[in-house]
Formats: sequence, structure tokens, C-alpha cells
Amino acid sequence: MSIKKIATSLVTASAVMVLALTSLVGSAGATVPPSIEGGDIYYGKNLTKNTSLGDPISAEPCDTILYKVRIHNPGPTETLKNVTVQATFGTEAVAKNVSIVTVRASNAQPTNTSDTATVNISSPQKLTYISGSSELLDHNSNFIKNISDVTEGSGVHIGDIGVSINQKRFVQFKAKINCPQKPPCEDNPETPEDECNPCVDNPETPGDECNPQPPKEQPPQKPKSLPNTGPAAVFTTFLGVSSISALLHRLFARRQS
Repeated sequence: MSIKKIATSLVTASAVMVLALTSLVGSAGATVPPSIEGGDIYYGKNLTKNTSLGDPISAEPCDTILYKVRIHNPGPTETLKNVTVQATFGTEAVAKNVSIVTVRASNAQPTNTSDTATVNISSPQKLTYISGSSELLDHNSNFIKNISDVTEGSGVHIGDIGVSINQKRFVQFKAKINCPQKPPCEDNPETPEDECNPCVDNPETPGDECNPQPPKEQPPQKPKSLPNTGPAAVFTTFLGVSSISALLHRLFARRQS
């Protein structure tokens, strides 16, 4: 083999080695795309019953529910850009209401993650988002600011989320369980009670308006003494009149003498 061919072969081999080394260096220094923390990131709390955050939770008609979602960037290096949070609720009256939250970021891989929170209601009822209740919290759940409603459109934009644990954020909002109306009252004509207008005693009066008591029986009173009109009383009266007449007669006789 000529010297020229040997030199050409060496140059070609060197170029291949350079390309291989460049590829290895490039792979080692490539940036790993950021991701959104998944798993159990969405919880509910019964504010009316003052329960703890959990999933699922129990509730009654008319209760108010607080929902809370955690947004975290596990890294390793890149910031999540243009993060949005969106929540949806079922529109039907059900005993098991399942809400879905979705967190998105424009540069995340995958671009979004979702989780559910379940409220078990004692009877089938609708659950409605409370307008204006959405809030952004810091990593210690301290209030940062009010945000747009998470149920509107494709969600609410909360900014970028860095890798630091101090960059972790929470979004919380409220929903109300429907209060069913009581049917109109109808008195039962076969009962003497007034079922629609039950009596309520007035604590400021001594009488028992709702349970009137029969009047107490008075003990019999002794009759007052009547004037004695018997024979003895008549005789006594007669003696008194006679005595007065005799006295007057003596006085008159003395004056005549």
C-alpha cells in the first residue's frame, strides 16, 4: 500500500473517531425535559364538617367542599413554562361526584398530568363550583393571590414553576353541594294537629302556649255567716225594743209631773 493511501486511511479513521466522540459528548450534555409531578396530587376537604384533606371524602346536601391541587416540578434542571390548572365537575345529580384536575406546561414531557378527587354524598345532588373562589398558594400553603376560575375554558395560568422545593405551588377552590327544597307542607285532615304550623313556646311568657294546662281546681270556700233570723233572734230584738219604749215612757211621765 502506498504512503498516500495509508495517509488517507488514517485521516478517515480520525474523522470517524472525532464524530463518535462528539456524539458521546453531546449525549452526555443533553438537557432532560422537565415533567409535572403526577400521582395523588388532588384532594378534597369538607369545610362544613371541618374534616381533613383526603380522597375520597364524605358530605351531606348543602355542605361546602374545598379542593386543593399540588403543582410540583421534580426536575432535574429545567423550569416548567406556562403552567395552567383546569378543573371539571359532573353536571348531574349523583351520590358519587368525581372531579378531574389537569395540570399542563408548554415544555413538559408529557405535556400534562391529571388526577381525580371523589366526594361521596349521602343522597344524589349536584355539586357546583363557587365563582371567584380560586386561589394560588405557596409551598407552605400560604396565600399568594386570587386567580381566575379554574373551571373556565382551558384553565387558569399560574406562571412558571422552578425545580426548587420552594417553587412548589398549590391551587385551591371551593364547590357547593345542592340544597334540596322541602316539599310544601300539607296538614293531615284526619289529625287534630297543625303539622304545617307547629307551635313554639314563647320563652318570655310564663304560659305554656303549646301545651296549655287545665285550670287548677279551687278548694271549696266556706260560706259567709248569714244573719240569724230564727225565733231566738226575733225574741231578743223584741226585748230590746220593749226596753227602749219603757225607758222613753218613764222620761215622758216625769216631765208631766
